[in-house]
Amino acid sequence: MDVALPGDPHESSSGVKIRVWQPSELGAMLSLCQVGFDQGALSEDDLELCFLPGEAEPSVVLGTDDHMACAVFRILDAASPTSSTLQRVARVELLVTHPSRRRRGLARQLLLAGERWAQKNEVTQLVVGGAKPVGVFSGVDLRWTAALCLAESMGYERHGIAVDLSCATVQSARIPAPAGVQIARVESDTQVEELLRFVQENAPAEMGNFLRATSAGTALIAVRPENREVRCVAAHSVYRLGVIGPVVFAGQTGAAKEMLQHDSDRVAMLSAVVAMMRSDLAAAGLTTIEVLGEDCISDYVAACAARTGRVSQVFSWDLSNLRAE
Repeated sequence: MDVALPGDPHESSSGVKIRVWQPSELGAMLSLCQVGFDQGALSEDDLELCFLPGEAEPSVVLGTDDHMACAVFRILDAASPTSSTLQRVARVELLVTHPSRRRRGLARQLLLAGERWAQKNEVTQLVVGGAKPVGVFSGVDLRWTAALCLAESMGYERHGIAVDLSCATVQSARIPAPAGVQIARVESDTQVEELLRFVQENAPAEMGNFLRATSAGTALIAVRPENREVRCVAAHSVYRLGVIGPVVFAGQTGAAKEMLQHDSDRVAMLSAVVAMMRSDLAAAGLTTIEVLGEDCISDYVAACAARTGRVSQVFSWDLSNLRAE
Protein backbone atom coordinates (compact mmCIF):
# COMPACT_ATOMS: atom_id res chain seq x y z
CA MET A 1 0.00 0.00 0.00
CA ASP A 2 1.35 3.35 -1.02
CA VAL A 3 0.84 5.21 2.27
CA ALA A 4 3.13 5.94 5.19
CA LEU A 5 2.64 5.25 8.88
CA PRO A 6 4.92 5.48 11.89
CA GLY A 7 7.75 3.02 11.47
CA ASP A 8 7.53 2.84 7.68
CA PRO A 9 7.68 6.46 6.47
CA HIS A 10 7.86 7.06 2.76
CA GLU A 11 6.29 9.26 0.13
CA SER A 12 3.51 8.15 -2.17
CA SER A 13 3.95 8.05 -5.93
CA SER A 14 2.34 11.48 -6.08
CA GLY A 15 4.95 12.88 -3.71
CA VAL A 16 2.46 13.30 -0.82
CA LYS A 17 3.57 11.99 2.54
CA ILE A 18 0.98 10.82 5.06
CA ARG A 19 2.09 10.86 8.67
CA VAL A 20 0.80 11.18 12.22
CA TRP A 21 -0.09 14.74 13.20
CA GLN A 22 0.88 15.89 16.68
CA PRO A 23 -1.10 18.06 19.15
CA SER A 24 1.20 20.95 18.22
CA GLU A 25 -0.48 20.90 14.77
CA LEU A 26 -3.92 21.69 16.20
CA GLY A 27 -3.75 25.18 14.67
CA ALA A 28 -3.09 23.76 11.21
CA MET A 29 -5.97 21.32 11.68
CA LEU A 30 -8.30 24.16 12.69
CA SER A 31 -7.30 26.23 9.65
CA LEU A 32 -7.92 23.25 7.37
CA CYS A 33 -11.36 22.56 8.84
CA GLN A 34 -12.38 26.21 8.56
CA VAL A 35 -12.03 26.07 4.77
CA GLY A 36 -12.41 22.38 4.01
CA PHE A 37 -15.06 20.92 6.31
CA ASP A 38 -18.50 21.43 4.77
CA GLN A 39 -20.63 19.75 7.42
CA GLY A 40 -20.61 22.37 10.18
CA ALA A 41 -18.29 24.62 12.15
CA LEU A 42 -15.63 22.93 14.30
CA SER A 43 -13.91 24.92 17.03
CA GLU A 44 -10.47 24.51 18.58
CA ASP A 45 -12.13 22.91 21.61
CA ASP A 46 -13.87 20.39 19.35
CA LEU A 47 -10.67 19.44 17.57
CA GLU A 48 -8.71 19.05 20.79
CA LEU A 49 -10.81 15.91 21.33
CA CYS A 50 -9.06 14.39 18.32
CA PHE A 51 -5.78 14.36 20.24
CA LEU A 52 -7.07 12.89 23.49
CA PRO A 53 -4.40 10.59 24.94
CA GLY A 54 -5.07 7.34 26.73
CA GLU A 55 -4.96 3.62 26.16
CA ALA A 56 -8.69 3.09 26.80
CA GLU A 57 -9.63 4.67 23.46
CA PRO A 58 -6.53 4.75 21.23
CA SER A 59 -6.75 7.38 18.52
CA VAL A 60 -4.60 8.80 15.76
CA VAL A 61 -4.69 11.87 13.53
CA LEU A 62 -3.28 11.07 10.10
CA GLY A 63 -2.62 13.84 7.61
CA THR A 64 -0.55 14.99 4.71
CA ASP A 65 2.80 16.62 5.35
CA ASP A 66 1.57 19.86 3.75
CA HIS A 67 -1.52 20.11 6.02
CA MET A 68 -3.90 19.87 3.08
CA ALA A 69 -5.87 16.82 4.29
CA CYS A 70 -6.36 14.84 7.47
CA ALA A 71 -8.44 12.10 9.05
CA VAL A 72 -9.07 11.05 12.64
CA PHE A 73 -9.48 7.43 13.72
CA ARG A 74 -10.40 6.12 17.16
CA ILE A 75 -10.68 2.59 18.58
CA LEU A 76 -13.43 2.02 21.10
CA ASP A 77 -15.84 -0.56 22.45
CA ALA A 78 -19.18 0.04 20.78
CA ALA A 79 -22.05 -1.71 19.06
CA SER A 80 -20.96 -2.15 15.46
CA PRO A 81 -23.34 -1.89 12.50
CA THR A 82 -23.23 -5.69 12.14
CA SER A 83 -23.79 -6.58 15.80
CA SER A 84 -25.80 -5.26 18.75
CA THR A 85 -23.18 -6.47 21.23
CA LEU A 86 -20.22 -4.32 22.21
CA GLN A 87 -17.01 -5.07 20.37
CA ARG A 88 -13.77 -3.29 19.60
CA VAL A 89 -14.07 -1.28 16.41
CA ALA A 90 -12.22 1.58 14.75
CA ARG A 91 -14.21 4.64 13.77
CA VAL A 92 -13.58 7.44 11.32
CA GLU A 93 -14.23 10.61 13.33
CA LEU A 94 -13.15 13.24 10.83
CA LEU A 95 -12.15 13.37 7.18
CA VAL A 96 -11.36 16.69 5.54
CA THR A 97 -9.50 17.83 2.42
CA HIS A 98 -8.66 21.39 1.38
CA PRO A 99 -10.95 22.47 -1.50
CA SER A 100 -7.94 23.10 -3.75
CA ARG A 101 -6.70 19.52 -3.30
CA ARG A 102 -9.89 17.53 -3.77
CA ARG A 103 -10.36 14.76 -6.35
CA ARG A 104 -6.69 13.83 -6.15
CA GLY A 105 -7.08 10.69 -4.06
CA LEU A 106 -6.00 12.17 -0.73
CA ALA A 107 -9.12 11.08 1.16
CA ARG A 108 -8.77 7.58 -0.23
CA GLN A 109 -5.14 7.41 0.86
CA LEU A 110 -6.07 8.60 4.35
CA LEU A 111 -8.74 5.92 4.70
CA LEU A 112 -6.29 3.27 3.53
CA ALA A 113 -3.77 4.51 6.08
CA GLY A 114 -6.45 4.37 8.76
CA GLU A 115 -7.24 0.79 7.80
CA ARG A 116 -3.59 -0.14 8.22
CA TRP A 117 -3.43 1.58 11.60
CA ALA A 118 -6.54 -0.28 12.76
CA GLN A 119 -5.17 -3.61 11.55
CA LYS A 120 -1.92 -3.01 13.43
CA ASN A 121 -4.05 -2.48 16.53
CA GLU A 122 -5.78 -5.84 15.94
CA VAL A 123 -9.17 -4.35 15.11
CA THR A 124 -11.32 -6.18 12.56
CA GLN A 125 -13.79 -3.48 11.52
CA LEU A 126 -13.54 0.16 10.47
CA VAL A 127 -16.80 2.09 10.73
CA VAL A 128 -17.90 5.44 9.34
CA GLY A 129 -20.82 6.46 11.53
CA GLY A 130 -23.01 4.49 13.88
CA ALA A 131 -21.84 6.49 16.89
CA LYS A 132 -21.34 10.12 17.89
CA PRO A 133 -18.02 11.15 16.43
CA VAL A 134 -16.30 14.50 16.46
CA GLY A 135 -16.66 15.54 12.85
CA VAL A 136 -18.44 13.12 10.55
CA PHE A 137 -21.52 13.19 12.77
CA SER A 138 -23.43 9.88 12.82
CA GLY A 139 -22.39 8.78 9.35
CA VAL A 140 -21.89 10.28 5.90
CA ASP A 141 -24.40 13.07 5.33
CA LEU A 142 -26.53 12.09 2.33
CA ARG A 143 -25.90 15.58 0.92
CA TRP A 144 -22.14 14.90 1.03
CA THR A 145 -22.11 13.20 -2.38
CA ALA A 146 -18.33 13.02 -2.79
CA ALA A 147 -17.92 11.13 0.51
CA LEU A 148 -20.74 8.73 -0.38
CA CYS A 149 -19.06 7.98 -3.70
CA LEU A 150 -15.70 7.51 -1.99
CA ALA A 151 -17.05 4.97 0.51
CA GLU A 152 -18.88 3.04 -2.19
CA SER A 153 -15.90 3.01 -4.56
CA MET A 154 -13.70 1.58 -1.78
CA GLY A 155 -16.14 -1.26 -1.14
CA TYR A 156 -17.49 -0.06 2.21
CA GLU A 157 -20.82 -1.71 3.04
CA ARG A 158 -23.96 0.22 3.85
CA HIS A 159 -25.52 -0.42 7.24
CA GLY A 160 -28.63 1.71 7.49
CA ILE A 161 -29.43 5.34 8.10
CA ALA A 162 -28.78 7.53 11.15
CA VAL A 163 -31.02 10.54 11.80
CA ASP A 164 -29.62 13.55 13.66
CA LEU A 165 -32.05 16.03 15.20
CA SER A 166 -31.87 19.72 16.00
CA CYS A 167 -33.84 22.19 18.10
CA ALA A 168 -33.67 25.85 19.01
CA THR A 169 -32.12 26.93 22.28
CA VAL A 170 -34.98 29.40 22.76
CA GLN A 171 -37.87 27.54 24.35
CA SER A 172 -41.45 28.46 25.11
CA ALA A 173 -43.70 25.97 26.91
CA ARG A 174 -41.92 23.04 28.54
CA ILE A 175 -43.00 19.83 30.23
CA PRO A 176 -42.21 19.86 33.97
CA ALA A 177 -39.98 17.20 35.48
CA PRO A 178 -41.73 14.13 36.94
CA ALA A 179 -43.02 14.58 40.48
CA GLY A 180 -40.35 13.96 43.09
CA VAL A 181 -37.43 14.25 40.65
CA GLN A 182 -34.91 17.08 40.79
CA ILE A 183 -32.66 18.05 37.87
CA ALA A 184 -29.30 19.57 38.77
CA ARG A 185 -25.95 20.38 37.22
CA VAL A 186 -23.24 18.02 38.46
CA GLU A 187 -20.95 20.15 40.62
CA SER A 188 -20.11 18.35 43.88
CA ASP A 189 -17.91 15.32 44.42
CA THR A 190 -20.94 13.44 45.69
CA GLN A 191 -22.86 14.14 42.49
CA VAL A 192 -19.89 13.03 40.39
CA GLU A 193 -19.70 9.76 42.31
CA GLU A 194 -23.44 9.18 41.93
CA LEU A 195 -23.32 9.91 38.22
CA LEU A 196 -20.33 7.67 37.46
CA ARG A 197 -21.74 4.79 39.47
CA PHE A 198 -25.03 5.11 37.57
CA VAL A 199 -23.26 5.18 34.19
CA GLN A 200 -21.19 2.13 35.09
CA GLU A 201 -24.38 0.21 35.92
CA ASN A 202 -26.48 1.34 32.97
CA ALA A 203 -24.22 2.42 30.08
CA PRO A 204 -20.54 1.58 30.75
CA ALA A 205 -19.58 2.36 27.15
CA GLU A 206 -20.40 6.03 27.84
CA MET A 207 -18.01 6.32 30.81
CA GLY A 208 -15.36 8.24 28.87
CA ASN A 209 -17.90 10.79 27.67
CA PHE A 210 -19.25 11.41 31.17
CA LEU A 211 -15.76 11.72 32.62
CA ARG A 212 -15.12 14.51 30.12
CA ALA A 213 -18.49 16.08 30.88
CA THR A 214 -17.96 16.13 34.65
CA SER A 215 -14.55 17.66 34.11
CA ALA A 216 -15.95 20.33 31.77
CA GLY A 217 -19.02 21.06 33.90
CA THR A 218 -21.53 19.97 31.23
CA ALA A 219 -23.11 17.01 33.05
CA LEU A 220 -26.59 16.88 34.61
CA ILE A 221 -28.23 14.44 37.00
CA ALA A 222 -31.86 13.67 37.85
CA VAL A 223 -32.44 12.22 41.33
CA ARG A 224 -35.14 11.55 43.88
CA PRO A 225 -33.93 13.65 46.86
CA GLU A 226 -35.52 11.48 49.55
CA ASN A 227 -33.34 8.45 48.79
CA ARG A 228 -30.77 9.81 46.27
CA GLU A 229 -32.05 7.40 43.63
CA VAL A 230 -30.61 8.44 40.27
CA ARG A 231 -33.15 8.29 37.45
CA CYS A 232 -31.25 9.88 34.59
CA VAL A 233 -27.90 11.46 33.74
CA ALA A 234 -27.07 13.57 30.73
CA ALA A 235 -24.34 15.67 29.20
CA HIS A 236 -23.77 18.10 26.38
CA SER A 237 -20.80 19.31 24.33
CA VAL A 238 -18.65 16.22 24.90
CA TYR A 239 -18.58 15.46 21.18
CA ARG A 240 -18.71 19.04 19.95
CA LEU A 241 -19.99 22.30 21.40
CA GLY A 242 -23.76 22.43 21.26
CA VAL A 243 -24.41 18.71 20.88
CA ILE A 244 -26.82 17.07 23.35
CA GLY A 245 -25.90 13.68 24.70
CA PRO A 246 -25.27 11.14 25.87
CA VAL A 247 -28.44 10.73 27.92
CA VAL A 248 -28.75 7.61 30.07
CA PHE A 249 -31.87 6.43 31.90
CA ALA A 250 -32.21 3.88 34.67
CA GLY A 251 -32.59 0.36 33.32
CA GLN A 252 -31.11 1.21 29.94
CA THR A 253 -29.09 -2.02 29.68
CA GLY A 254 -30.39 -5.44 28.74
CA ALA A 255 -34.05 -6.31 28.25
CA ALA A 256 -35.15 -3.37 30.39
CA LYS A 257 -34.20 -1.06 27.54
CA GLU A 258 -37.22 -2.23 25.56
CA MET A 259 -39.52 -1.67 28.55
CA LEU A 260 -38.16 1.85 28.86
CA GLN A 261 -40.01 2.86 25.72
CA HIS A 262 -43.26 2.75 27.71
CA ASP A 263 -42.07 4.72 30.75
CA SER A 264 -44.56 7.58 31.15
CA ASP A 265 -41.97 9.69 32.98
CA ARG A 266 -39.30 9.40 30.29
CA VAL A 267 -40.40 12.28 28.06
CA ALA A 268 -41.02 14.56 31.06
CA MET A 269 -37.56 13.83 32.47
CA LEU A 270 -35.93 14.25 29.07
CA SER A 271 -37.74 17.55 28.55
CA ALA A 272 -36.54 18.90 31.91
CA VAL A 273 -32.94 17.79 31.29
CA VAL A 274 -32.87 19.22 27.76
CA ALA A 275 -34.42 22.48 28.99
CA MET A 276 -31.50 23.03 31.35
CA MET A 277 -29.04 22.23 28.54
CA ARG A 278 -30.79 24.65 26.20
CA SER A 279 -30.53 27.37 28.81
CA ASP A 280 -26.79 26.76 29.24
CA LEU A 281 -26.12 26.71 25.51
CA ALA A 282 -28.25 29.81 24.87
CA ALA A 283 -26.10 31.61 27.45
CA ALA A 284 -23.06 30.46 25.46
CA GLY A 285 -24.47 32.25 22.40
CA LEU A 286 -25.85 29.25 20.49
CA THR A 287 -29.22 29.48 18.76
CA THR A 288 -29.44 25.85 17.62
CA ILE A 289 -28.37 22.60 19.25
CA GLU A 290 -28.02 19.07 17.88
CA VAL A 291 -29.02 15.59 18.98
CA LEU A 292 -26.91 12.98 17.20
CA GLY A 293 -28.20 9.66 15.95
CA GLU A 294 -30.73 8.95 18.67
CA ASP A 295 -33.06 5.96 18.34
CA CYS A 296 -35.92 7.48 20.36
CA ILE A 297 -36.80 10.20 17.88
CA SER A 298 -40.40 10.52 19.07
CA ASP A 299 -39.25 11.22 22.63
CA TYR A 300 -37.07 14.14 21.53
CA VAL A 301 -39.82 15.49 19.30
CA ALA A 302 -42.20 15.47 22.27
CA ALA A 303 -39.60 16.74 24.76
CA CYS A 304 -38.14 19.68 22.86
CA ALA A 305 -39.92 19.96 19.48
CA ALA A 306 -36.83 18.51 17.78
CA ARG A 307 -36.74 18.32 13.99
CA THR A 308 -34.67 16.36 11.51
CA GLY A 309 -31.37 18.13 11.07
CA ARG A 310 -29.34 15.60 9.08
CA VAL A 311 -29.72 12.14 7.58
CA SER A 312 -26.54 10.08 7.25
CA GLN A 313 -25.48 6.74 5.82
CA VAL A 314 -23.54 4.37 8.07
CA PHE A 315 -20.69 2.45 6.38
CA SER A 316 -18.23 -0.22 7.49
CA TRP A 317 -15.25 -2.13 6.11
CA ASP A 318 -14.24 -5.64 7.17
CA LEU A 319 -10.50 -5.34 7.81
CA SER A 320 -9.98 -9.04 7.13
CA ASN A 321 -10.50 -8.18 3.44
CA LEU A 322 -7.18 -7.74 1.64
CA ARG A 323 -6.69 -4.59 -0.41
CA ALA A 324 -4.92 -4.89 -3.74
CA GLU A 325 -1.43 -3.43 -3.52
